[in-house]
Amino acid sequence: ALDVLALAPADFDAWVAARTRPPPAPAIPFLAKGQQLFVQQGCGACHHVRGLTGASGGLGPDLSNVGDRATIGAGLLPTSIGSLAGWIANPQHLKPGVLMPAFDQLPGEDLRALAAWLASLE
Repeated sequence: ALDVLALAPADFDAWVAARTRPPPAPAIPFLAKGQQLFVQQGCGACHHVRGLTGASGGLGPDLSNVGDRATIGAGLLPTSIGSLAGWIANPQHLKPGVLMPAFDQLPGEDLRALAAWLASLE
């Protein structure tokens, strides 16, 4: 299940332009911690985030604008900090057969920081 949004040509061009810019550096320390965890945990080996050094992987979805998506997991869950944290902690529990490994060793605060940073990527 995927959401589709039809836009007027000018609106579509603006949407594409916004998607090509790298996200701004996190201004809030909690979000900066989430970005740091993304890099430290090696998430960039599989996932791409535009403009983030060390996040050029192509195995998993491009997460450059994941916070702007209505859902994650191909429509399985609404995009929220809680669902992102649950996905990071144990994606197999939510979608058996998915290739992403569990990161259930992360403490709750780290999971929330990482998920909050991802949710901020719009």
